Amino acid sequence: MKDKKGSGVILLTLLFLIPLFVFSIFLIESRYLYNIKNVADDAVVSSALAALKSADSVDAAYGEYVLDKDAAKDTFYEYLKKNMKLDDNMNPMSGSVAAGPVHVDEFIVYNPGDYPTYCPRETLIRNTSIHVIISFKARRPGLTGLFGRYVDIVVHRDVDNFYSLEEE
Repeated sequence: MKDKKGSGVILLTLLFLIPLFVFSIFLIESRYLYNIKNVADDAVVSSALAALKSADSVDAAYGEYVLDKDAAKDTFYEYLKKNMKLDDNMNPMSGSVAAGPVHVDEFIVYNPGDYPTYCPRETLIRNTSIHVIISFKARRPGLTGLFGRYVDIVVHRDVDNFYSLEEE
């Protein structure tokens, strides 16, 4: 290195490898956070489907059914806590994807007479449905110095069971 031969090549190599390394970590991290959002989305959908099942089965057999809003909300919260591994205060327990409290920002039950309409996020509602928006913080696995330690995740779902009784 006394004659400094090849130092330009080393410098150019480092200038190429450092951004490539950061970009690679960014890609891996974004995929990881995408998977966390999918896990939360699955938890919301399965909890909302459990709440939809709380309807009277006789009414459901005749096509149009009405959900008791309080019973649906209680059922949703019960299953969301189980699916996302949350305690009774909606704080994460061991093994949860959330790194902080989970907030249910919106929970709306649409019964016959309420639809057709649009949910607050402009999704068309045509059946008995449950509209849910949850938000929570997830821990960022890498690049915490550049983008912060946590990332906010928001999940929006409008869940119905697409059930209709039609005469043929």
